[in-house]
Amino acid sequence: MSTPGDQFSLSAWRKAQAAMLYHYASLDYLKGLHQMVSELMDGEIDPLIDLARAQGRDAVLKDARWGDRNTVQNWANSAWPFLSDFRQSLTRDIALRAMEQYEVTSANECLRGLNEFSMNWATPDEERKIQAVLKEISNYARNIDDTMNDRSRSRWTDFNFAYNYPEFSAQFPRISKFRVRTDVKAESSKVPPRTGVYVSSDDPNAALQFAWTGGGGGKLRPASTFNEIGLDALQQVGRKDLWFDGAKMFAFVQSPKYASFFAHKMLGPGKPDPFLAPSLVARSAFVEIPSNWYFVEIINDEFEDIAVVSEDDSRTINTQERLRVEGGHACVRAGYWFTPAKPGSRRYFKDGEMMPAFGTDYGVTFWQWDEDQL
Repeated sequence: MSTPGDQFSLSAWRKAQAAMLYHYASLDYLKGLHQMVSELMDGEIDPLIDLARAQGRDAVLKDARWGDRNTVQNWANSAWPFLSDFRQSLTRDIALRAMEQYEVTSANECLRGLNEFSMNWATPDEERKIQAVLKEISNYARNIDDTMNDRSRSRWTDFNFAYNYPEFSAQFPRISKFRVRTDVKAESSKVPPRTGVYVSSDDPNAALQFAWTGGGGGKLRPASTFNEIGLDALQQVGRKDLWFDGAKMFAFVQSPKYASFFAHKMLGPGKPDPFLAPSLVARSAFVEIPSNWYFVEIINDEFEDIAVVSEDDSRTINTQERLRVEGGHACVRAGYWFTPAKPGSRRYFKDGEMMPAFGTDYGVTFWQWDEDQL
C-alpha cells in the first residue's frame, strides 16, 4: 500500500537538509548539549574554583581600586550561576520535548553573562581551556537555536546548510530515508499540523524548515530561497560546487555581470581572497517569500548514503534552466509562475503573455515555473 506523498521526491541535497534538521531538533542532540555543560561545570570549572581557593589566589587579587572584581569568589558568586541556570533550562527543555514543545536555548544569554566577569583569577592556560569549551558549546547550541527560532529571519539558508554539511556528513555518512507527505500541508506564518521537517511545495530551491505543534506551536517562516543572484550562481557554478568550490565562486563574483556589484564588498588587505567568495555571494543571494509546505516523514529503519548531489539534482537544475524566464520576455508555458524579486508574486500567465520586470539593486527579474500548479 503506497503512502500519500510518495510521488513528490526529494533531491539528494534536500535529503541532506532534512537529515540535518531532524538531527539538530532531536532529543539526543539536546541531551548532548546538557552533557557538555555538565562536563564543563563538574569536570573543569568546579575543580578549578576549588584549586584557586585552596591556593589562596584571592589574597593577592583584591585591591583598593577594583575590590574583589578579579577574584575567584566574585566569579563563583556572579558568573557561575549563569552556567547553573543554563543547565537547569536545558533540563526543562528536555522535559518539554515529551509534549512536543521546542525552544531556543539560553546559550546566548549565558555566554554574554559570563563575558561580563573577569577570569583574571585563572592562569592564561586555564582561561584558554575554559573559553575553548565555551566556544564549542556556543557552536553546538547555535544549531538548535537556528532550527527552533521561529520569530525572525531563518538562519537556515542554502549556504548555512552547506557550511554545516562537511562536519555532519563526516559524522553521519548514512541517513534515514524520507517520504514527502503531500497530504500533510502547511503554510508560512502558521503552525503546521505535525511536528517535523517541511519542504516547500512552491520552490525547488527553498531551504527546508523544522516546525512543531506543542506549546502553542512553532510557526513555519517564509521560505528562504534564491533571488536573481542566487539563481545565476546556481546555474553558473552548479549544484554540486555551489558554496563548496571557492575558485568557481570567485570566478562568479568576477564575471562581467557582477564584478562591479561585488567590487566594493571585496574589502581586505592585499588582493581579493577566493576563500571569501562563497560567504560574499551568500550575503546577497537570498530572499524570503511566503510558501506552502509538505511534511517530510522519516521512514523508520531505512537508510541510505548521504550525498551532496545526484542525477536527481542535475535534472532539477536543468528543469530550472528551461523553466526560467527573464522579466520583459514572453511566457514560454501557460501556468503559475513566481519571482523571488517580489513577495507574493505568484500568478497565472498565458502562453506568450509578457512577463513583467521589477527594479532591483542586483540585476534583472527572473520568473520561475511553480511546480505546484494547483
